[in-house]
Amino acid sequence: MPELPEVETIRQDLEQEIAGKTLRDLEVKERLHLLKNCSERELKRSVVGQRLIAMKRRGKYLLFCFEKFVVVLHLRMSGRLLLEPAKHTRLILEFEKNKTIYFDDARRFGALYLSSQEELEKLPALQKLGIEPFSKEYSLRNFRSRLNSRQEIKRWLLDQSKVTGVGNIYACEALFEARIGPEREASSLSSQESKRLFEAVLQILRRAIEFKGTSIESYRMPSGELGNFQKNFKVYGRLKEPCHRCHGPISRITQGGRSTYFCRACQS
Repeated sequence: MPELPEVETIRQDLEQEIAGKTLRDLEVKERLHLLKNCSERELKRSVVGQRLIAMKRRGKYLLFCFEKFVVVLHLRMSGRLLLEPAKHTRLILEFEKNKTIYFDDARRFGALYLSSQEELEKLPALQKLGIEPFSKEYSLRNFRSRLNSRQEIKRWLLDQSKVTGVGNIYACEALFEARIGPEREASSLSSQESKRLFEAVLQILRRAIEFKGTSIESYRMPSGELGNFQKNFKVYGRLKEPCHRCHGPISRITQGGRSTYFCRACQS
Protein backbone atom coordinates (compact mmCIF):
# COMPACT_ATOMS: atom_id res chain seq x y z
CA MET A 1 0.00 0.00 0.00
CA PRO A 2 1.36 3.47 -0.83
CA GLU A 3 2.39 5.18 2.40
CA LEU A 4 3.01 8.85 3.16
CA PRO A 5 6.20 9.20 1.06
CA GLU A 6 4.59 7.65 -2.02
CA VAL A 7 1.42 9.73 -1.68
CA GLU A 8 3.43 12.90 -1.08
CA THR A 9 5.54 12.18 -4.17
CA ILE A 10 2.37 11.77 -6.23
CA ARG A 11 0.97 14.99 -4.76
CA GLN A 12 4.08 16.96 -5.66
CA ASP A 13 4.18 15.59 -9.20
CA LEU A 14 0.47 16.18 -9.86
CA GLU A 15 0.70 19.69 -8.40
CA GLN A 16 3.17 20.54 -11.16
CA GLU A 17 1.03 18.91 -13.85
CA ILE A 18 -2.53 20.07 -13.12
CA ALA A 19 -2.68 22.73 -10.38
CA GLY A 20 -4.39 25.84 -11.73
CA LYS A 21 -6.01 23.96 -14.61
CA THR A 22 -9.73 23.49 -15.20
CA LEU A 23 -11.26 20.01 -15.20
CA ARG A 24 -12.97 19.60 -18.58
CA ASP A 25 -14.49 16.14 -18.08
CA LEU A 26 -14.25 12.95 -16.07
CA GLU A 27 -15.24 9.33 -16.53
CA VAL A 28 -15.72 6.75 -13.79
CA LYS A 29 -15.21 3.18 -14.97
CA GLU A 30 -15.67 1.52 -11.58
CA ARG A 31 -18.61 3.22 -9.83
CA LEU A 32 -19.58 0.39 -7.49
CA HIS A 33 -16.20 -0.01 -5.81
CA LEU A 34 -14.67 3.46 -6.18
CA LEU A 35 -17.36 6.02 -5.33
CA LYS A 36 -18.09 5.96 -1.59
CA ASN A 37 -20.42 8.89 -0.92
CA CYS A 38 -21.55 10.21 -4.30
CA SER A 39 -22.74 9.17 -7.73
CA GLU A 40 -20.86 9.83 -10.95
CA ARG A 41 -23.49 12.42 -11.81
CA GLU A 42 -22.97 14.25 -8.50
CA LEU A 43 -19.22 14.11 -8.94
CA LYS A 44 -19.39 15.58 -12.43
CA ARG A 45 -21.83 18.29 -11.41
CA SER A 46 -19.57 19.33 -8.54
CA VAL A 47 -16.12 19.49 -10.16
CA VAL A 48 -16.33 19.49 -13.97
CA GLY A 49 -15.74 23.06 -15.12
CA GLN A 50 -13.99 23.92 -11.85
CA ARG A 51 -10.37 24.99 -11.55
CA LEU A 52 -8.04 22.84 -9.45
CA ILE A 53 -6.70 25.21 -6.80
CA ALA A 54 -4.21 22.84 -5.18
CA MET A 55 -3.16 19.25 -4.58
CA LYS A 56 -2.98 18.46 -0.87
CA ARG A 57 -2.42 15.38 1.25
CA ARG A 58 -3.73 14.13 4.58
CA GLY A 59 -1.96 11.00 5.74
CA LYS A 60 -2.34 8.53 2.88
CA TYR A 61 -5.22 10.48 1.31
CA LEU A 62 -4.82 12.73 -1.73
CA LEU A 63 -6.96 15.85 -1.86
CA PHE A 64 -7.87 17.39 -5.22
CA CYS A 65 -8.94 20.86 -4.06
CA PHE A 66 -11.23 22.53 -6.59
CA GLU A 67 -12.83 25.95 -6.21
CA LYS A 68 -15.85 24.73 -4.24
CA PHE A 69 -15.39 20.99 -3.75
CA VAL A 70 -12.66 18.55 -2.76
CA VAL A 71 -12.17 15.08 -4.23
CA VAL A 72 -10.55 12.85 -1.60
CA LEU A 73 -8.83 9.74 -2.95
CA HIS A 74 -7.26 6.81 -1.11
CA LEU A 75 -5.10 4.58 -3.29
CA ARG A 76 -5.38 1.58 -0.93
CA MET A 77 -3.39 -1.51 -1.96
CA SER A 78 -2.68 -1.08 -5.66
CA GLY A 79 -3.97 2.33 -6.76
CA ARG A 80 -1.79 4.46 -9.03
CA LEU A 81 -2.28 7.91 -10.57
CA LEU A 82 -0.62 8.01 -13.97
CA LEU A 83 -0.16 10.39 -16.88
CA GLU A 84 -0.75 7.58 -19.39
CA PRO A 85 -3.60 5.00 -19.56
CA ALA A 86 -2.93 1.58 -18.04
CA LYS A 87 -4.61 -1.82 -17.97
CA HIS A 88 -6.86 -1.27 -14.94
CA THR A 89 -8.04 2.33 -15.38
CA ARG A 90 -10.95 3.10 -13.02
CA LEU A 91 -11.15 6.90 -13.31
CA ILE A 92 -10.15 9.42 -15.98
CA LEU A 93 -9.74 13.13 -15.21
CA GLU A 94 -9.40 15.33 -18.29
CA PHE A 95 -7.98 18.79 -17.64
CA GLU A 96 -7.43 21.68 -20.03
CA LYS A 97 -4.24 21.90 -22.10
CA ASN A 98 -4.35 18.16 -22.85
CA LYS A 99 -3.52 17.08 -19.31
CA THR A 100 -5.20 13.79 -18.40
CA ILE A 101 -4.82 11.81 -15.17
CA TYR A 102 -5.64 8.09 -15.05
CA PHE A 103 -6.43 6.25 -11.82
CA ASP A 104 -5.28 2.66 -12.28
CA ASP A 105 -6.31 0.12 -9.63
CA ALA A 106 -5.85 -3.59 -10.31
CA ARG A 107 -7.34 -4.77 -7.02
CA ARG A 108 -10.23 -2.28 -6.99
CA PHE A 109 -9.78 -1.26 -3.35
CA GLY A 110 -9.35 2.47 -4.07
CA ALA A 111 -11.85 4.84 -2.46
CA LEU A 112 -13.11 8.25 -3.63
CA TYR A 113 -15.06 10.71 -1.49
CA LEU A 114 -16.59 14.05 -2.45
CA SER A 115 -16.85 16.96 -0.02
CA SER A 116 -17.54 20.66 -0.11
CA GLN A 117 -14.67 22.86 1.05
CA GLU A 118 -16.69 23.83 4.14
CA GLU A 119 -17.50 20.25 5.18
CA LEU A 120 -14.09 18.70 4.50
CA GLU A 121 -13.02 18.42 8.14
CA LYS A 122 -16.27 16.58 8.91
CA LEU A 123 -15.59 13.84 6.38
CA PRO A 124 -15.50 10.61 8.45
CA ALA A 125 -12.52 9.24 6.53
CA LEU A 126 -10.42 12.24 7.62
CA GLN A 127 -11.88 12.84 11.07
CA LYS A 128 -10.33 9.72 12.57
CA LEU A 129 -6.78 10.49 11.42
CA GLY A 130 -4.07 11.26 13.95
CA ILE A 131 -1.35 13.90 13.90
CA GLU A 132 0.27 14.64 10.57
CA PRO A 133 4.07 14.35 10.29
CA PHE A 134 5.69 17.63 9.15
CA SER A 135 2.72 19.64 10.50
CA LYS A 136 2.71 22.02 13.47
CA GLU A 137 0.68 19.44 15.40
CA TYR A 138 3.52 16.94 15.11
CA SER A 139 5.36 17.97 18.25
CA LEU A 140 7.24 15.84 20.75
CA ARG A 141 4.63 16.70 23.36
CA ASN A 142 1.73 15.56 21.17
CA PHE A 143 3.64 12.46 20.12
CA ARG A 144 4.34 11.45 23.72
CA SER A 145 0.76 12.11 24.81
CA ARG A 146 -0.42 9.40 22.41
CA LEU A 147 2.05 6.80 23.68
CA ASN A 148 -0.09 6.04 26.75
CA SER A 149 -1.15 2.74 25.21
CA ARG A 150 -0.60 -0.97 25.79
CA GLN A 151 -0.29 -1.53 22.04
CA GLU A 152 2.98 -2.96 20.78
CA ILE A 153 4.93 0.01 19.46
CA LYS A 154 5.05 -1.37 15.91
CA ARG A 155 1.25 -1.74 15.86
CA TRP A 156 0.94 1.69 17.49
CA LEU A 157 2.86 3.23 14.58
CA LEU A 158 0.46 1.59 12.12
CA ASP A 159 -2.58 2.96 13.97
CA GLN A 160 -3.63 5.87 11.75
CA SER A 161 -5.50 7.49 14.65
CA LYS A 162 -2.16 8.06 16.42
CA VAL A 163 0.23 9.28 13.70
CA THR A 164 -1.14 9.25 10.19
CA GLY A 165 0.69 8.16 7.06
CA VAL A 166 3.12 5.62 8.51
CA GLY A 167 2.74 2.12 7.08
CA ASN A 168 4.52 -1.19 7.53
CA ILE A 169 7.74 -0.40 5.67
CA TYR A 170 8.46 2.91 7.37
CA ALA A 171 7.40 1.66 10.81
CA CYS A 172 10.05 -1.07 10.57
CA GLU A 173 12.69 1.37 9.36
CA ALA A 174 11.86 4.01 11.99
CA LEU A 175 12.03 1.50 14.85
CA PHE A 176 15.43 0.33 13.64
CA GLU A 177 16.64 3.92 13.39
CA ALA A 178 15.43 4.55 16.96
CA ARG A 179 16.86 1.23 18.26
CA ILE A 180 13.50 0.19 19.72
CA GLY A 181 12.15 -3.36 19.67
CA PRO A 182 8.85 -3.71 17.77
CA GLU A 183 7.17 -5.76 20.51
CA ARG A 184 7.65 -3.15 23.25
CA GLU A 185 4.48 -1.64 24.72
CA ALA A 186 4.10 1.96 23.57
CA SER A 187 3.69 3.15 27.15
CA SER A 188 6.99 1.52 28.17
CA LEU A 189 9.16 3.89 26.14
CA SER A 190 11.43 6.14 28.15
CA SER A 191 11.64 9.87 27.54
CA GLN A 192 14.85 9.38 25.57
CA GLU A 193 13.39 6.51 23.52
CA SER A 194 10.23 8.41 22.64
CA LYS A 195 12.33 11.35 21.48
CA ARG A 196 14.44 9.05 19.30
CA LEU A 197 11.35 7.51 17.74
CA PHE A 198 9.70 10.90 17.21
CA GLU A 199 12.78 12.05 15.30
CA ALA A 200 13.24 8.74 13.47
CA VAL A 201 9.73 8.85 12.01
CA LEU A 202 10.42 12.26 10.49
CA GLN A 203 13.90 11.28 9.33
CA ILE A 204 12.77 8.08 7.58
CA LEU A 205 9.75 9.72 5.94
CA ARG A 206 11.80 12.69 4.77
CA ARG A 207 14.49 10.43 3.33
CA ALA A 208 11.91 8.27 1.55
CA ILE A 209 10.32 11.36 -0.03
CA GLU A 210 13.76 12.42 -1.28
CA PHE A 211 14.04 9.04 -3.03
CA LYS A 212 10.49 9.38 -4.45
CA GLY A 213 9.07 6.55 -2.36
CA THR A 214 9.40 2.77 -2.42
CA SER A 215 8.64 0.57 -5.44
CA ILE A 216 8.56 -3.10 -4.47
CA GLU A 217 5.07 -3.91 -5.76
CA SER A 218 2.68 -1.72 -7.75
CA TYR A 219 3.75 1.82 -6.81
CA ARG A 220 4.86 4.10 -9.61
CA MET A 221 5.22 7.86 -9.88
CA PRO A 222 2.71 9.54 -12.24
CA SER A 223 5.37 9.43 -14.95
CA GLY A 224 5.52 5.65 -14.57
CA GLU A 225 9.00 5.77 -13.03
CA LEU A 226 9.95 3.73 -9.97
CA GLY A 227 10.69 5.09 -6.53
CA ASN A 228 14.14 4.27 -5.16
CA PHE A 229 13.95 4.12 -1.38
CA GLN A 230 13.91 0.29 -1.46
CA LYS A 231 17.63 0.52 -2.20
CA ASN A 232 18.09 2.11 1.23
CA PHE A 233 16.25 -0.40 3.43
CA LYS A 234 18.11 -1.20 6.64
CA VAL A 235 15.76 -3.98 7.81
CA TYR A 236 12.60 -4.29 5.72
CA GLY A 237 12.64 -7.36 3.47
CA ARG A 238 16.18 -8.26 4.59
CA LEU A 239 15.45 -11.49 6.50
CA LYS A 240 18.69 -13.22 7.62
CA GLU A 241 20.83 -10.59 5.88
CA PRO A 242 23.49 -8.88 8.04
CA CYS A 243 22.49 -5.86 10.10
CA HIS A 244 24.21 -2.67 8.96
CA ARG A 245 25.12 -1.88 12.59
CA CYS A 246 26.13 -5.13 14.28
CA HIS A 247 26.29 -7.54 11.31
CA GLY A 248 23.95 -9.99 13.05
CA PRO A 249 21.03 -11.49 11.07
CA ILE A 250 17.83 -9.53 10.51
CA SER A 251 14.79 -11.26 12.04
CA ARG A 252 11.14 -11.36 11.04
CA ILE A 253 8.02 -11.81 13.15
CA THR A 254 4.31 -11.33 12.44
CA GLN A 255 2.35 -8.61 14.23
CA GLY A 256 -1.30 -8.03 13.43
CA GLY A 257 -0.95 -10.05 10.25
CA ARG A 258 1.96 -7.92 9.01
CA SER A 259 5.62 -8.89 8.70
CA THR A 260 7.96 -6.99 10.99
CA TYR A 261 11.68 -6.90 10.22
CA PHE A 262 14.17 -5.91 12.92
CA CYS A 263 17.54 -6.62 14.51
CA ARG A 264 17.25 -8.47 17.82
CA ALA A 265 20.69 -7.27 18.90
CA CYS A 266 20.33 -3.57 18.06
CA GLN A 267 16.68 -3.05 18.98
CA SER A 268 15.50 -3.49 22.55
